[in-house]
Amino acid sequence: MHAMLCSGLLVGIWQATDGALAQDNPATSVCKASDFRAMAYSINDEQVRERRALEWLSRYGKDCPFNEIEQIRSNVSVWLGTSNSPKVHQTVKELYLSKKPLPSSLEISKNSNTAPVIQASGSIKTDTKADPKAANETTSTAPKKIKKLPNKVDEKIAASKEFALRESEIAQCLPDELVTWNDGDKDGKMLSPKMLYVYDHQGAPSYVSEDAVFSVLQQAASAWDQCGGQNAVILKRDVFDDGGSAKILVQWNDKEKLGAIGLANITKKTLTLSPDAFVNLRKNNTNRNWVETLQMVVSHEVGHFQGLIAHSKRCVDVLSYYSNDAGEKCTIRGKGVMPQTFEYRALLPTACDIQRCRIANGF
Repeated sequence: MHAMLCSGLLVGIWQATDGALAQDNPATSVCKASDFRAMAYSINDEQVRERRALEWLSRYGKDCPFNEIEQIRSNVSVWLGTSNSPKVHQTVKELYLSKKPLPSSLEISKNSNTAPVIQASGSIKTDTKADPKAANETTSTAPKKIKKLPNKVDEKIAASKEFALRESEIAQCLPDELVTWNDGDKDGKMLSPKMLYVYDHQGAPSYVSEDAVFSVLQQAASAWDQCGGQNAVILKRDVFDDGGSAKILVQWNDKEKLGAIGLANITKKTLTLSPDAFVNLRKNNTNRNWVETLQMVVSHEVGHFQGLIAHSKRCVDVLSYYSNDAGEKCTIRGKGVMPQTFEYRALLPTACDIQRCRIANGF
């Protein structure tokens, strides 16, 4: 996509003057995603389009409301196409994270003592070459905006040693903690350096809103960006030529999930969620926050597209599952015991998830 012209959007919005950007009303410094889109669509030359995008973000980004920068972040790969350089991507990402509020919808449920069953997802991988690098140093790769848990947590839970340990395991990966169940092929390269998750809401449970799923997908995509790739999310009805990103269909379908709550099929480029599983989870545990469950499942499956095939043996990692068919249990640092009062698995990729991903991709 080198040129995308929508004349109806361009009239009276942007003027180019000696390489600078000027709005019709310069006294109004308002950040609007529609203005960014119109600017992108008005420029055919990809190098000029990249430069103008960076200039626009520098000028208006600091005053950008969260909902506007969120819209830009979700669509930047589509609007800029080949001009969506790593520098543009990183600039948008930093603006997004600097303005991102803590999502109250993802709070830890007080009575959430029944974990969702996340089994080995049965993901299919065609390229199984693994990077031979090994991790020898302690790392802390999860930035504050990603690793920070929601702000509404039961006071007793928040003060517990188990919760403090969970926080520590999310934020820090020790040298001997990159351990998997050896239940699949070796980790390999991500499906593509640029991936576009195309969400189709058809078939979702009636209580699940499109906005909620879209937000969950965005959070997972943003968190996995730490591995080194570029992940974006778009609604199926809004898809058009995006300049070369690998498109992954995110769908609700009980025919293709193969008995799992979620399934990443690398070959077909589909991420399938089970409507029946989410209906049953809500029916069997009315106190459970279903958005939490969805976030864990989506983060887990997106991780497979990043190149992580085998599942982690650390209970806290999003690529983990709690026990295998032989009754073996996942591990908690210091031989810790699984708490019964809150969910131990992280909602978003941990430092070990990210470190594994970076090693697999040679970063």
